[in-house]
Amino acid sequence: MIYPPPSFRSIVFLATATIAFSANAFAEKPVRSDPTAPELLPQTVGVYLQIADAEATIDRILSHPVRLRIESMPAYKALVESGEFDELNQGVAAFEASMGGPWNEALATLGDRGVSLALDSSNGGVALLIHSSKPKSLERLRGFLLAVSMMKHHQAGVIEQDHYRGFTAYALDEKWKLALINDWMVIVNQPELGKAVIDRYLERPADSLASNASFAEGWITTEPQRHDKPLIASFADLERLRHFGVPKELNREKTDHPIAELVFGGVLANLIHTPYACATLDLSTTGVVLNVTTPHDRQWQSPREYYFGEDQQGIAPPLLNVSDCLFAVSAHRDLSQMWLRAGDFVDEKAVDELAKADSNLTTIFSGRDFGEDILGSFESGIQIVGSVQEFEALRPTPAIKLPAVAAEFLMKNPAETVPEMRRVFQSLVGFLNVVGAMEGQPQLDLGMQTIGDAQLITATYVPVRDDRESREASIHYNFSPTLAFAEDRMILSSTIALAAELAKSAQAKEPHVDSGMITNTMATLHADTFQQVLAANTDQLVASNMLEKGHSKTNAENEIAILLELVDFLKDAKMKLGFSDQRMRIHVAVNVNTDEIE
Repeated sequence: MIYPPPSFRSIVFLATATIAFSANAFAEKPVRSDPTAPELLPQTVGVYLQIADAEATIDRILSHPVRLRIESMPAYKALVESGEFDELNQGVAAFEASMGGPWNEALATLGDRGVSLALDSSNGGVALLIHSSKPKSLERLRGFLLAVSMMKHHQAGVIEQDHYRGFTAYALDEKWKLALINDWMVIVNQPELGKAVIDRYLERPADSLASNASFAEGWITTEPQRHDKPLIASFADLERLRHFGVPKELNREKTDHPIAELVFGGVLANLIHTPYACATLDLSTTGVVLNVTTPHDRQWQSPREYYFGEDQQGIAPPLLNVSDCLFAVSAHRDLSQMWLRAGDFVDEKAVDELAKADSNLTTIFSGRDFGEDILGSFESGIQIVGSVQEFEALRPTPAIKLPAVAAEFLMKNPAETVPEMRRVFQSLVGFLNVVGAMEGQPQLDLGMQTIGDAQLITATYVPVRDDRESREASIHYNFSPTLAFAEDRMILSSTIALAAELAKSAQAKEPHVDSGMITNTMATLHADTFQQVLAANTDQLVASNMLEKGHSKTNAENEIAILLELVDFLKDAKMKLGFSDQRMRIHVAVNVNTDEIE
């Protein structure tokens, strides 16, 4: 790492103050055994997060190939040399001078027995607990933090102190206080929370977080005691948080937006009933894995059976696979039931908006009810896929280059559905032409293609004279809207090419069950194609960076270059939402290219 020289006066002051405060150590009271962080915290803690071994965690982060790759990037070196990190580097150098060694070794020693963060749901109190095998290091850290506080608040060597049961608390500012309790450092923003920690350190009453039944049950699922400890393990007492109204969303039976309901409705149904949630974050040379687990009960899902399936068999259809795939999403959703029962899980404002939409859609579909007749003609599954477009030979070429996107649905009765959807698509194209003509936009030209037994109804923008050879044309030329029918599949695509590829492909129909859990929703993002999309829009990204952050063109280009190189280093990101009779789990994995590491 590159650290420019910090202010000599600040280093001398912080180092001297650290030694002075460290020398002022007091005799703490002995305790009969070494407590754990959950035993020191009150039962009212709503959120708890733990790094079990800071030394191992820092070593895993600093030795990770991603970090080494970043520091070897020319764009990163240019960004460092530009002075963007000067203030941060000065702070790091001052910390090292105070602690008497490199920052990473100091942090590893400070938290080698664990670092914990807790939120008290009853009063918003926050507590940071650092457990170290080297109390002298904690004393140095105390000195450094108090010296920083003095410099920040321009104090003349006076730090406010409070005393409680033989321990001294030092004020870092008007809110935050710090105390050393033998081999623990405790930093809190509420004095009562700090006193509660000291009480439990001395007396070990029964009403601690460790004695919380939900914590005891849920903490086992995080496996924080296993040999290969996760980077971070956490617990949220959702029942307690709901009781105190934090956050408000946990007490809301209804969402305020239909799209949010479509994506997260089943998760919300679980969160407003489940007593707790646990999560772990793991880091390895192949990537990062996040797992969030909660209890699940079939009775909690009403009225959201559209999400889980009437018999709790809401299995997502397979992910679509296309060339140059950017992303793919697949989910079980009964859109007809969701539309018809919207009043049960979206608020009044959203219901009013859906009612207006329903009236307009009924008109478009010649009086047929949109929820029951139209959405009801499709199976309970959604498949969406995106792919990179090839613009090199395309004229006109849009200035902003977007990926192609398509959605695929299974029809229950193709003989009835195909003519109706074909007519509506053609009418919609005509409507867009009327609106576009009024606004001076290019017009769509309808067409039809057949690929084997598949039928494609296409619409392409006719270039206006000034756009015919342009490489900076309007965004419209990203699109050639297409509706395709292949056996019992209906495909709605933003481009002809993607619709044709999907129409020619075979559709697998195997259910997806993972480790005893039904996979309700799954998604994947491919980093190599994402990098292609970003690279094709580099000029727009640089201009946006300059406008939003006020950077010079050089600094903006360096930031975008780092982004492109990082994305190139990644392989993919995957997400799965699954459930069983007793558990719901969200699994997210971000994988790196191991070939690049070697």
